[in-house]
Amino acid sequence: MARGLACLSVLCLVVACTSPAVDPAHEGRGRITFVDSEDLSTDRQIKQLVDQWNESAGRIDQVNYVPMPTPTDAYRAQLMARAQDLAGARGDVRSQCYDVVTLDAVSTAEFAEAGYLAPLSPAEFGADRFMPAALESSTVDEELWAVPWRADVGVLYYRSDVLAAEGRGWPSTWGELEEMAATIAPEHRLNGYVGQLGQYEGLTVNALEAVWAHGGDADEFGGPGARAGVGMLARGIERGWIPRAALAYDETASLTEFMEGRALFMRNWPYARSQLEASPLKGRFGMAALPGSGALGGWNVAVSRCSAHQATARKFIAFLTGDDSQRVLLERAGYPPTLHALYREPDLNGRQPHLGVLRTAVENARNRPPSAHYDEVSRVIQRALHSALRNPASLDAELGRLDADVAKALSGR
Repeated sequence: MARGLACLSVLCLVVACTSPAVDPAHEGRGRITFVDSEDLSTDRQIKQLVDQWNESAGRIDQVNYVPMPTPTDAYRAQLMARAQDLAGARGDVRSQCYDVVTLDAVSTAEFAEAGYLAPLSPAEFGADRFMPAALESSTVDEELWAVPWRADVGVLYYRSDVLAAEGRGWPSTWGELEEMAATIAPEHRLNGYVGQLGQYEGLTVNALEAVWAHGGDADEFGGPGARAGVGMLARGIERGWIPRAALAYDETASLTEFMEGRALFMRNWPYARSQLEASPLKGRFGMAALPGSGALGGWNVAVSRCSAHQATARKFIAFLTGDDSQRVLLERAGYPPTLHALYREPDLNGRQPHLGVLRTAVENARNRPPSAHYDEVSRVIQRALHSALRNPASLDAELGRLDADVAKALSGR
């Protein structure tokens, strides 16, 4: 018996030593803090979702909601600073942790690669329910680090009354758009096209959409696709169907130009539709998917590695990203869903006639280059392309050195 007990003890010791360590926080339950960018939706729909969760979750799993009323870049910087501070702190810092965070689609890779997020199980969240590009933005090295929540994608707005008067439909290619912008717009005393061409993230997005549509990509700025896509934008400014003032436009400025009846076409995000519906252009504009792929924007939801209550955090994320919550955010706030099924609901399509356009745009969307150094990559692109658009004669030179500059930025050098 003694010999048997000794063997059993050794066996138990071996099993204990070879079993993987389990972080107790993974199954931890308790109050969590949820941090999001500013809730700009009518009647604060995101806060209402949190209130709904708290009413049904019970005392243990309550959520403290912290909206941060700052621009996207500043919001990201605040999250990064908090994560870095806690990673380098001593003692128990979990009470200071932001348990659940929303991350811009282009920031998810940065936070995952820095080690600030807890990995997630694709099976737990039904990963195959999500639109491919949205899921791709939440995945790094084939591992899931966040769950897609609020999608966003570039779309095209057009003056439907003007095109109808000319017997034309909306353009399905950039070539058609250029032809209409250069010929139809002047006849109606309109600018042809406006987008976001100021030297900020909007320029990176607008340029990539043009480059993708012409067969290029972010790592091929020296190739013919980039030359054709950026060249089209430069040509538009040079020939006047894109107003030179657009070199300083952001989303608000381009929307104002279109909404006040001074442009035939506008590239913007889906949020602009509700503002146009409340403007004098109501009934005189249309929305379509961009020719080619639109850039995917939007927000993913992640669990911070510092969270002591990760089970509660995951359940809360499942609630936020579920069908009912995303349906509410579409109908009451205009956020495009990240779930396949919602785009196919007949009743929802009946209530939201533009949902088919959003579905096409999100299905065809592409992600910007995933990188822990994305901010620097984008700054490099912005500087070169803004210079090329201001001075089209410099286009070849700027594009010729951009590939090397992007590769350097991607490596963190």
